[in-house]
Amino acid sequence: MKRLWIAVLHQAIVDAKGNARSVEKSASSVAGPQRDALIWIFHDRSRAGNSFYAICDLLDLDPDQARQRLRRVPAIRRGLQRTGLDTGQGEG
Repeated sequence: MKRLWIAVLHQAIVDAKGNARSVEKSASSVAGPQRDALIWIFHDRSRAGNSFYAICDLLDLDPDQARQRLRRVPAIRRGLQRTGLDTGQGEG
């Protein structure tokens, strides 16, 4: 089961970077998944079973430390700024 949640977390990080699975996708089709991933990682404080917090807990990761490290990734930092989500709220 952990492999599934690792894959989910990995895909969320890829999406948060704004990477498209296919070069055929337009910029606007990538913006929605990127924004959704950024919200899920940085602003969702839920502890539901499919939340960022719960998955980090399952994988023995500190969610706040993970958020801090992810914020240092240039593509994610740019995505947060571009989408207006770079308020620092939602992080521990």
